Amino acid sequence: MKVLRYLRDAAVFAPCYLLLDWVSYIHPLGAFNITPWNPQPALAIAWMLLGGLGHAPAVFLTIILADGVIRNFPAGYGVTALASLALAAGYAAIAWALREHLRPHADLRSLRQLTLFVAVVAAGTVLVAAGFVGVLHAAGALAPGTALSGWLRFWVGDAVGVLVTAPLLLFASDAQRRSELRALARRGETYVQVGLVAATLWLIFAGLGGDPSHHFYLLFLPLIWIAIRSGMAGAIIAIAIVQAGVVLGIHHRALQTLPTIELQALVAALTLTALYLGVTVEERERAAESLKESLRLAAAGEMAGAIAHEVNQPLTALANYGRAGQMLLEAGRHAELAGVIGHMLAEAQRAAEVVRRLRDLFRHGTTRLERVPVAELLEAARRAGTGRLSVAAADDLPDVWVDRLQIELVLRNLVANAAEAAAAHAAGAEVALTAERRDARHLRIVVSDNGPGIGPAEAGRVFEPFISGKPSGMGLGLAVSRAIAEAHGGTLEARPASHGEFHLVLPFHSHG
Repeated sequence: MKVLRYLRDAAVFAPCYLLLDWVSYIHPLGAFNITPWNPQPALAIAWMLLGGLGHAPAVFLTIILADGVIRNFPAGYGVTALASLALAAGYAAIAWALREHLRPHADLRSLRQLTLFVAVVAAGTVLVAAGFVGVLHAAGALAPGTALSGWLRFWVGDAVGVLVTAPLLLFASDAQRRSELRALARRGETYVQVGLVAATLWLIFAGLGGDPSHHFYLLFLPLIWIAIRSGMAGAIIAIAIVQAGVVLGIHHRALQTLPTIELQALVAALTLTALYLGVTVEERERAAESLKESLRLAAAGEMAGAIAHEVNQPLTALANYGRAGQMLLEAGRHAELAGVIGHMLAEAQRAAEVVRRLRDLFRHGTTRLERVPVAELLEAARRAGTGRLSVAAADDLPDVWVDRLQIELVLRNLVANAAEAAAAHAAGAEVALTAERRDARHLRIVVSDNGPGIGPAEAGRVFEPFISGKPSGMGLGLAVSRAIAEAHGGTLEARPASHGEFHLVLPFHSHG
């Protein structure tokens, strides 16, 4: 079965190699395969890269066959065999180096992979060209004084051919990359881009007249647009179209005196620009997706911490009511148990409501807004406060338009933090809660204490998640409180002062 598969693959490879060799046999130096564009090595390298170096003998025989079919063995059988061996061995070495350095994927997914690909191809084709031209020169098959120009021409031809063609072949061999190419084919923008590239090529080779290399810079504009919009897939297709257009231009009868080496050098520069821009765009997109995933995980962790933080209060109340119930039961005061059980049920319901509301806030950013009197919010905070807590409100404050439960959580958190900060600084902790108009449309609630306060450098950092001044704190209370305030269209700020002071701003209920 392996032998049959090998023969089947070779039967597909050989005609494709011969076709590429025949199509690219333009402006040769002498009767040899020294041309300014050689895409067929890319096919050989990609085949051995993906299928293994066991295909090298088939590549060697195919190169000999191509030399006979297309050029009729111009240097004789022995020299052709040695030159073909140099080519096959060089292409196999390039394939091996790429196979070693591009693992686990060979579809040029990163700047590192692309840089390694370019370096291996550039260095490898230098050596391949030296080996091939060296064999011909040693055999006396080249005209005197043409060895150096022949080496340069062969190197440029192989390097450009591999840089342009190999990425397309590697893309076509990968299922995910093929789906990207198919997605490009379904986009109307792709055909506009192809049309623009074709029009630019016509302008360079026919419309403007003169030396096309003087106008080649015009191709950078559409290729940059394509690479930015479509990444590597678009860049690879675009440079393939450019290469095909350059070959057609060179084949044109009136343009046989074109500086083909210069044009191919420009194609190489264009190719590298498009490939590097395309892979940079893809890496940026992957980094953005990775950042989104990290933010989702951080939000999930923040939500879990926030739920644990906020549910702790009703759970503590449940435990206190449970102990009170045990004492009432031991004392035989059964009539009072009903009230305690009622409080326990209310706290359990409040805990469930906290979980549900915070989940909705973090998952969807939703709030259940209702018209709430300011006095009720202050009273809820007063009941939750410990130590000396004073509450004051300006006269005739309009109702606010808030999610009652969420804002109660914010106020309880601010009051608890203020009490702890003040208690750690002084024996008599004092916390003040005042409500006043900030302007015609907003309420300002100030939570202050007689603690040490917050400096200007720390005023913004206290709202960062997982930063806490408490030994056992999770650093989530203030982050969640600010998120809730902003979800209401308000703000929560820490004011630098000689004492602790936080300002919570909320919108009034609009009568309109």
